Amino acid sequence: MDFSVITHNFKFLILQGLVGIGPFIGGTLRLAIPAILLGFLLGIFVGLARLAQAPWIRLPATAYVEFFRGVPLVMIIFWIWIIVPQVLRLPIPEYGVALTAFVIFEAAYFGEIVRAGVQSVPRGQVEASTALGLTGAKTMTYVVLPQALRNMVPSLVTPQRGR
Repeated sequence: MDFSVITHNFKFLILQGLVGIGPFIGGTLRLAIPAILLGFLLGIFVGLARLAQAPWIRLPATAYVEFFRGVPLVMIIFWIWIIVPQVLRLPIPEYGVALTAFVIFEAAYFGEIVRAGVQSVPRGQVEASTALGLTGAKTMTYVVLPQALRNMVPSLVTPQRGR
């Protein structure tokens, strides 16, 4: 095998292909880091919405998660690339299409991880915080979410089979 093509193009592969420095507008890291961060932030809201008591909050969040976890990522990219610009009558740049698709797709997976992490916190922790007089928001912020985040770490750092 001849690996000379890799050694001759190493600068392009690393600087432009991975980091996105130079005339190449893409860049794996330039797309992956914001997609993961924004997807996780949206996933927190989706996961908490799935746990809401009100059906008008819970049902759309459940439909969102079930739909986008069942659709392949390439299909979401095609929808955003072809359908959304026709509906909005505005062109969407390639980076915007890719970032939007990744955020929408990842948020559905992260939402499930957040929901499972919150549900893994023992019920006694919530009851103890209620007995201490904490409100629901303070209980979630100071008691449940820190423990849930610790429980979510294994799922967050390992690749999922469905992705």
